[in-house]
Amino acid sequence: MRRTGPLAGLGLMLLFSLAAVPAPLSAPDLAQRLGCWACHSLHGQGGKEAAPLDQIGSRLNPADVQGALIRPRNGHPGAKMPSYAYLRPWEMQALVNYLANLK
Repeated sequence: MRRTGPLAGLGLMLLFSLAAVPAPLSAPDLAQRLGCWACHSLHGQGGKEAAPLDQIGSRLNPADVQGALIRPRNGHPGAKMPSYAYLRPWEMQALVNYLANLK
């Protein structure tokens, strides 16, 4: 009977934990998952309740885009948009890059 050491068990745990991590979504897919298009539009498609996101990168710099995602009511006190401060750092960065590049 072959015995394995504690490192083998650790390796298996790491392997299984990595398998459980979902593949990252593309930024447009992330925007879809977050429900952005329910209120915002892009290229004439989507909701009409909030400002269109066409050329938002020409109006806001990346820091302002991130600020609007984290604290949407700072610039618009009556906004219904939720805060996305809970996003994982790479999700936030992907979404900010995507929106900031809409020019």
